[in-house]
Amino acid sequence: MSIRKATLISNPKTGRYASRRLRPVQELASRLESLGVKVDLKLTAGPGEATEIAARAARNGASDVIVAGGDGTINEAVQGIAGTAARLAIIPRGTANVLARELGLPLNDEQAIEVAARGKSRKIYLGLAIDEKTNESRYFVLMAGIGLDASVVRRVQPSLKKRIGKGAFWISGLSHLATWNPHPFTLEIEGQTYTATFAAIGNGGRYGGDLAITPGARLDQGQFEVCIIETTSRLRYLHLLSYAMRNGMPRDTPEVRFVNAVSVRAFGDAQVQVDGELIGHLPMRFEIAPHSLEVIVP
Repeated sequence: MSIRKATLISNPKTGRYASRRLRPVQELASRLESLGVKVDLKLTAGPGEATEIAARAARNGASDVIVAGGDGTINEAVQGIAGTAARLAIIPRGTANVLARELGLPLNDEQAIEVAARGKSRKIYLGLAIDEKTNESRYFVLMAGIGLDASVVRRVQPSLKKRIGKGAFWISGLSHLATWNPHPFTLEIEGQTYTATFAAIGNGGRYGGDLAITPGARLDQGQFEVCIIETTSRLRYLHLLSYAMRNGMPRDTPEVRFVNAVSVRAFGDAQVQVDGELIGHLPMRFEIAPHSLEVIVP
């Protein structure tokens, strides 16, 4: 068996560590070593550190960056390896594990380790969110959200998220919706202008793990599916949310539009989140990134 050189990044404070007894990450590293993967274990101590660790690993010749953690840590690692030759592997240990589910990865430690060790990979496209005021950019894997969901992400209490996981987003979202005062913003997509109070720019089909808001988006197709909602009615939003929880956002209502695009510009008064992390305010543009990413899959 050929030896692969990998850096294993673990966030010791990620979602399920607080609610479940998980195998110590040192055991994961030992198991990977026994399967022929030479592991350099790195624990993160604070926000943003996974990006630095991943970038350094890629520079130093690691063939793979393995993240044992949740979507937040994975998103950080992607910032460090996008545009390099390093591949991404995931041992899902987060609250929602949305990307792992999108890729069809097992949520069991042992099975995920075996997938990482086998090393079969596929190419996925990344999104890029660019702040038009500062020109700072951030990669995203699954989606960018403008408006209501970014406000929800901002309000989620870390202690509640740690205690009850994904339910924290539902509690925050429903309580926020009760008092929400939507501010319309503008989208420009391929010469067309749209007004919205919420927009999801989907690079993948899953949204938060449970919601089918951009079910037509695929990580390997190189374009976004954009869901645009323009209603200002809170009751209508609750109605649409019930659709998204069941069969997917309705495509035959005047308040919801779906557009395929490789570039979206948005401006107005609204916050923006990518992959569940708040990143700032409009104006921003969203593009398919020039760099694809190799991810290890079953």
